[in-house]
Amino acid sequence: MSSLLNGNKHSAPGSRVPTDLLPTAIRYEAARAVLFESWGNYVRANDCLRLKRLYERRAMEECLDPGPT
Repeated sequence: MSSLLNGNKHSAPGSRVPTDLLPTAIRYEAARAVLFESWGNYVRANDCLRLKRLYERRAMEECLDPGPT
């Protein structure tokens, strides 16, 4: 998945994932959050959940965008 990312390491969080990979990124961050929480690393788990919410918001906005008219 990393070879398909947009931008660079200085890009805004959540902006590097292409639109077609958003569902995969949402599942991936949710799974990472569960793992980090089970290991007791709540800071990293919250970071994953924050990214997941950002990806979900982006997916909703891009689906609602009617495009050029």
